[in-house]
Amino acid sequence: MSSRCERELLLVLPSGARPCHAFPAARTIALDLLGRGVRARLIYQHAVRGDLVTRALVRELTQHGAEVRTSAELIDPLVAFDREALVLPHSPDSPGEAGMTAAVAVRDPAMVAFACAAFENLWNTACPLIPDAKDTPHTIDALKKSIVRLMAMGHKDEMVARRLGISVRTCRRHIAEIMDEQGAISRFQAGVVLTRAGLVDDPFPADPTGLAENSSASPNNSRATEGPSPSAEPGTPLT
Repeated sequence: MSSRCERELLLVLPSGARPCHAFPAARTIALDLLGRGVRARLIYQHAVRGDLVTRALVRELTQHGAEVRTSAELIDPLVAFDREALVLPHSPDSPGEAGMTAAVAVRDPAMVAFACAAFENLWNTACPLIPDAKDTPHTIDALKKSIVRLMAMGHKDEMVARRLGISVRTCRRHIAEIMDEQGAISRFQAGVVLTRAGLVDDPFPADPTGLAENSSASPNNSRATEGPSPSAEPGTPLT
């Protein structure tokens, strides 16, 4: 597929601080297409910002014209060519883990369009990665907010770390910093404080659909809330 690509390459590479280990062909594909004048955009996880090997790779790619950004959480790995075809790398034995050994090719227009739209949504909220620049407070805060949100959803440290592509040790260090910053004595208290301050979205809104409020005001539901008519006799079907 890459040999036919003429306009645009989109890459999403999760798997933590060493995404190049998960999908080593990404570098070769990107450099080849960049050399042919194809625009290339890549999204990694924030965890790559602390990895020298990945920074060196990003430096090489950006020197050839690639655009690279990072996000706290990513969708599954994907490679899109000219918005016409997808390659979805994966590991048959351990989906989502590093060391992906297989791939699925997709040409269905609807699926390709959906995947590219998901990429654009990620790209618009991701942070530019400049290899020789220090991490910005924005990226660090985004990572911490994701940690708190996942904790509020009930995920344990190991799952939070896995979702964000960081080590459990790093995850726990961020949690300790969050608690210290908020003056919280427990993780739950830190989450409550941040949510009430509007710094983290509430993962469980009281009524996400608004059905509770609408049902009480809906004329169609008034009879159900009022109960059966006084004139109805036992066993008589209500109309």
